[in-house]
Amino acid sequence: MKFEPFQVTAPSVLPLSMDEAKAQCRIDGDDFDQEITALIEAAVSYLDGYSGVLGKCLMPQTWAQEFDCWQDFPLILGPVLSVDSVKYFDLDGVLQSVSASVYRVERRMIGACLVRKSSALWPLADLAEGPITVAWQAGYGSADMVPASIKQAMKLLIGHWFENREAVVVGTITSKLQMAVDALIEPHRRMIL
Repeated sequence: MKFEPFQVTAPSVLPLSMDEAKAQCRIDGDDFDQEITALIEAAVSYLDGYSGVLGKCLMPQTWAQEFDCWQDFPLILGPVLSVDSVKYFDLDGVLQSVSASVYRVERRMIGACLVRKSSALWPLADLAEGPITVAWQAGYGSADMVPASIKQAMKLLIGHWFENREAVVVGTITSKLQMAVDALIEPHRRMIL
């Protein structure tokens, strides 16, 4: 059994700059900076992380997931930048870290997995004391590395939300907007099997 991943550290920067969002909304000056920041954050929230529609991370952030047995550990939120730790309770009930020499990250069609090297063994663990916890860094390395199509989808959402600050009647315009956003982000969605 595996548990849902949880965010340990949120990203410190946004994938879309204020200038990019303001250009999309055709805004000069800084009268609407607070609103634009909130719209950028809303677009990121819609797309980013485990609950986002992409099912992956945009900017570097730390995630962890707990498991109840040794296995190949799917790092379902990528792109994976690095593995921070693999922790477990030893037979004396003491929290330990697995040496990085025991595992490696393997890129698979469905995403990255943390796997045991063939020359190594997982340590003995007392799983009654607690789960095995894997923590990793995920996201694109910088805002410049976020795919242009994801950024364009964010811009479309931000522009629409800025122009339509209240609920809109679902119709041709909103349907076309959603189709455009979906077309832009579809190639980047996490595959779920």
